[in-house]
Parts: sequence; C-alpha cells; structure tokens
Amino acid sequence: MTLTTVKTCPNCSAGLETRYTFCPQCGQNTHIHRFNLSHIAHEFFHAFTHADKGVLFLIKNLALRPGVLAREYVLEGKRKKYFNPFTFLLIVLGLNLSVNILVKPYTKEYSSQQSATPPATPNVPEATSPYLDRQRASSAYIEEHINIVSLLAIPLFALIFWLFFRRTGLNYSEHLVAHIFFAGFFSLISSVATLFLGFALSHYLSHLNQFLLLFQLVYLTIAYYQFLSYEQPVRYLKISAATLSALAAWFIASGGAILIYIYFGP
Repeated sequence: MTLTTVKTCPNCSAGLETRYTFCPQCGQNTHIHRFNLSHIAHEFFHAFTHADKGVLFLIKNLALRPGVLAREYVLEGKRKKYFNPFTFLLIVLGLNLSVNILVKPYTKEYSSQQSATPPATPNVPEATSPYLDRQRASSAYIEEHINIVSLLAIPLFALIFWLFFRRTGLNYSEHLVAHIFFAGFFSLISSVATLFLGFALSHYLSHLNQFLLLFQLVYLTIAYYQFLSYEQPVRYLKISAATLSALAAWFIASGGAILIYIYFGP
C-alpha cells in the first residue's frame, strides 16, 4: 500500500505523509504555527529547563560531573542528551564579555588613577610613559576582547592534554571538545566571580585572577580524572601536572605577546 505525500516540510522541502509528526529528513515538527507571545515564552523556558538538552541541565552536570558529561558526549555518542557545547561556549563568552565591560576588572585601577586629583602617579619618568600607556592599552584590549582571548586558549590547552595523555588513544579533536565544555563552565564562573567581586567585594577585585587560576587548576584536574575514567587517586598528580603545564604554556604565550607589545609596540 502506497501512502500519498500531501505536503512538504517547510524546513527542508522533503515530502511528508499525513501520518508524520516529524520530518524524517530533518526532524522538524510538521505542525508549525505562527509565533505568538505564549509560544515564545514556552520556547524560552523550554530551552533552559528541559530535562535533556536544557542549559540548566548542562550547567548542573558541568558543576557536579563535568568529566562524566564530556565522556558521554565525546566518547559514548550521547549527543542529543546535552545542550550543544559550542553554542553554550559562545553564549557564556558573550556574557563574560558583557560583565568585563561593565565591571572593568583589568582597567578599573587605571581609570581611578586618571580621575584622581591630584594624579596618583605624578612623577612618572617621561622615558617610561610609553611603556605604561601600552600596558594600559593591553589590559584594555584583554578586557574588551576576553571572548577572543578565551577562545585562543582552548586549542592550546587541548594540545597540552593530548600530549600528556596520548596513550589513552584519544585524538586531539576529542580533547578539544572536552575542553570546550570545561572552558564554557569556567567562563560562566568567571562572569559570576567578576560580578560578585566587582559589586559586593570590590576591594578584593585585584585578586580575581588568583581565584580563577586556583579554580581552573582544581576544576580541570577533577574534570579530567572523570573524563579519562581513572580510579587510582595517584592519577590526580599527572592531571595536575598537565593542568599546570597548560596554564604555564598559556602564560608564556599570552604574556610573551603582551611584553613584546609593551616594549616594542608602536
């Protein structure tokens, strides 16, 4: 018995039969209606709270079992279970950028110095003035482009961890996707910490980087222990060494670029 195609999918134009609830080619719901405020509210709420694939579900798992989540997504093929890590990373990087522009954690001190009367640093030698200007400019660049800076760090971290754990059989791309998950959660924590210190404990804002470094060291160590399914606590030492090596490599790369700009920039 042949079923008659009575309409086409509005998304991919595939032929649809009357019994279809979803398009067999692209998966879109066949019953599409016009947007209204009720529908928008439902979709927005659904995106954040849906039991599987919801953002809150992803954040909860990244907080409590980050390595297990990454292993399920990357190695066990459970791709529909979680919110897309690439989309999540872009969302939280945008949030982190907005928070940085609002709080100004890297240039707040410079701004307060410029507005002070008399100037806080009145006797700066003329020869060192260009270096200080470029230092401030580099801090402002990091603050205003924290999303780009964070993105650049991810491939380097993945490379270091791939070199440390080549014997596990994981390829570089698999390490990269795992770090996209972890970097997304780290950026979220960075946003929350910057907001909290910027408005509630502003006198501790200068210690923001120290807190984030400690958090990243602990978080990545625990996450990778779970991701690689290790069971011997001694493995924490190797993962900690990999994390410290990744942080050191990033400091050398980023710090070196900043120093070159400060001393040899235009």
